[in-house]
Amino acid sequence: MSPKFLLLGFAVLLGAAAFLVACGGGGSNVSQMPPPTGAPNQLGTVTSVVPVNPCPPSAVNPPVNGTSCMNLTVSCPGVADYPSVHLKVTAPSVTSKGTVIYTTGGGGNQLYEDQFLNGNTALNNVVTAGFTVVQTDFSSTVGWLDGPGGVLLLSCRWATTAKWVHDNIASGTPFCATGNSGGGGVIAYALSRFGEDSLFTYMLPTSGPPFSRIDDGCLCNHTLVASNCAGTLDTCYGMDANMFLDPAYGNNNCSTHNPVDLPKWQADSILSSDNKSVLNYGSTRVHFIFGGMDTGSGAPNATLWENAITSQHDFECVASAPHKIADDPTGAATIATDLITNCH
Repeated sequence: MSPKFLLLGFAVLLGAAAFLVACGGGGSNVSQMPPPTGAPNQLGTVTSVVPVNPCPPSAVNPPVNGTSCMNLTVSCPGVADYPSVHLKVTAPSVTSKGTVIYTTGGGGNQLYEDQFLNGNTALNNVVTAGFTVVQTDFSSTVGWLDGPGGVLLLSCRWATTAKWVHDNIASGTPFCATGNSGGGGVIAYALSRFGEDSLFTYMLPTSGPPFSRIDDGCLCNHTLVASNCAGTLDTCYGMDANMFLDPAYGNNNCSTHNPVDLPKWQADSILSSDNKSVLNYGSTRVHFIFGGMDTGSGAPNATLWENAITSQHDFECVASAPHKIADDPTGAATIATDLITNCH
């Protein structure tokens, strides 16, 4: 067996151990993982790029002025083509220092500036500091989570979009990303399943990812995790199962806690059952932001992934922030400052 596979197996074992430590015995029904199954995940392709000129005017004040906009069609293995990935690019007035992708929560079906009360602060501060920002908008009802196919296969849509942005917009500059909740989920999959630590230098998930253990989130077996900022929290998805997980799988098994999909949920989790999730991201730093007012399932799920990562990672708390970190003025400013300081 090669050293690479030995290291990967060791990383997965570390992830499992971290999960048990984090739960601290609070969850009495931690599910067991089945034997390894599945196949490696592959990136898709961007099959169409349609310019949108001029960019639609920004609806926020102060505005986030787009310098170019476009719609992508993305094709990924095993799921339907996604015909409407809208990108809004805002370039600085000087030579760009780097490129940052911003993705919203849930299925990412809204521009970052529109979903968060202070999203324009998180964007404009970074542009003013000399960076190019790219907002993604997966413009359908449930965004990139529009299934069936399951969360893992569907996350290929974001990873493929990110690769296209890297190759066509970033132009060799430092490449970074931030995403809230489900937007942190696609960051996690890009690193753990699609090898995109080779693209990104800095990743900033906020209030997520919520997909570290999809099985526990759907079964609602009261797995408790000592989260970093808001105390001990339950990984159960609650109403989020109806809004995001059921559409991803094309059924209501998550919201009804029906275990028929248990093997699929386990294999699709970031801390997966098939021994294919990479937990060492080389020189790519993963920095988490959590809100002190966030008591939902995103933070405890994110803590599970954070504890399992074997490469450089850390976190900070914004005491006044809710789940939507950039709704809080301090949270939005913190996101911008972290990106300006660390995207290099």
